[in-house]
Amino acid sequence: MTTDHAELFSALMDREAVDPEALARALEDPEARRALVGFATVRRELHAPAPGEREWIVAQAPRLAAMRPSRDRWRLVAAAVLLAAGLGAGVVAERYRSQQRPPEPTRIVQLDALPVNP
Repeated sequence: MTTDHAELFSALMDREAVDPEALARALEDPEARRALVGFATVRRELHAPAPGEREWIVAQAPRLAAMRPSRDRWRLVAAAVLLAAGLGAGVVAERYRSQQRPPEPTRIVQLDALPVNP
């Protein structure tokens, strides 16, 4: 088996695109086929639950379920804080924008047009 075969099988296990012709050539080598089986075994072991993991999850489920209302409460508080901050920012922006306008006139002076001499 060559390093190219190992890289090809590694890419295949990582769900990357591989050249079908190169894969067919690699599978013709018996040593490369054993390496592919080894890669598959490692992948299965990595994705398998750890010993005792299921029992631990079952034991922790009541505690995690009891924490859920607390989490929901914090999410509600966070949403309220964000809403208040957004409203406050809107009020501040409106006040700032209103200061950018020219002042309202207190009196209006009308000027007569001057006659134009031709």
